Amino acid sequence: MKKLVLGSLGATLIALVGCQQDTSPDMLVPSHSLAWSPGSLAAGSNTFDHPQQSVGSGVNGITDPVLRLQVEEAIGTPDVVARLHGAQKMQYATIGRILTDLGVDLTSTAADSAGELYATGQGAMGVAVYASRVPEMILPSTSALAKQDDIFVAAATKILKSNLASSTRCPGVELIDTTTGEFTHDGLSCLLGKPAKPDHLTLANQLVSQATDQATGQAIAVATLLAAAHTSE
Repeated sequence: MKKLVLGSLGATLIALVGCQQDTSPDMLVPSHSLAWSPGSLAAGSNTFDHPQQSVGSGVNGITDPVLRLQVEEAIGTPDVVARLHGAQKMQYATIGRILTDLGVDLTSTAADSAGELYATGQGAMGVAVYASRVPEMILPSTSALAKQDDIFVAAATKILKSNLASSTRCPGVELIDTTTGEFTHDGLSCLLGKPAKPDHLTLANQLVSQATDQATGQAIAVATLLAAAHTSE
């Protein structure tokens, strides 16, 4: 019984010593007023002091909360603002459906084809591993974006070859004007999944004019626009 009491007293004494305030440089909470200020997120005397920051008071962008709210109201409704701040990786299956709708054969096993890169790129693109109970990666990684761009480059050749004629998204729409060799507005709108702007046409045709040959320039333009439109949901 005496040993039990002494043991309890010793443990209590050790706890009290461990919780004592220290003035050493490596202490968890410096002994200053900020540690106990209303704006502090410190939970006690032996926790790290996290100063509280209100929304919009970060070091980047607009720091005035009132001004930040005014800017966001000018952008649009809360759901529109939320989409602008989203950076979720596009899901693996979604990329597959988009390319299939554009006429790309993802069942192809030919070397370096879009189908072959898509099938073998699951690991790099963060596909869910159900056996290990690992969900699909939400945020994009460097490997995921690199593999996605490789797939778009390979898919560009197939999309140009069919000229969207075999696509289920825009049947009958021409991506390239067979007379002038330039991109069409309707074709780029189909490629982007939203109405193309004059700047999109200018950029696409400029990439073609600056390439070593027309076919290479068209492939670069298609891959670039696909990557820009589908990098983030």
